[in-house]
Amino acid sequence: MKKDAEQVFRDLKEDVTKYVELRFELLKLNIYEQASKIIAFLSYGLLLSAVTLIFVLFIHLVFGFFLSKWFGSFTLGFGIILILYAIQVVIIILNRERIQRSVMNKIIQAFNYYEEKAEEAISEKENDEPKK
Repeated sequence: MKKDAEQVFRDLKEDVTKYVELRFELLKLNIYEQASKIIAFLSYGLLLSAVTLIFVLFIHLVFGFFLSKWFGSFTLGFGIILILYAIQVVIIILNRERIQRSVMNKIIQAFNYYEEKAEEAISEKENDEPKK
């Protein structure tokens, strides 16, 4: 009887150890998944920003040539575009804190979104597991 109890406790210890290891592995995989989704989200945002920047740059070049032809002076045409850029820089500097807060909120929302999705997936997997 004593050997049976020892064997049961040994088996129980092995099962608990295996369970903890599997839960830890699941946690690591969920963290990797969250990190990869956030990196993909940020990469997409960076790529979209770069393409938008190039688009806006070419629009300003076209507008600069248009103004140059209209005023008859490259200096005046592109000088107006330079003034527009300077105004944009001033607006960005004046709204620095609002922009930073907005970016931080978006990043926090992305973290929370993927965390909720991961928790939903875990709870669905736990609910789908057969009861012993």
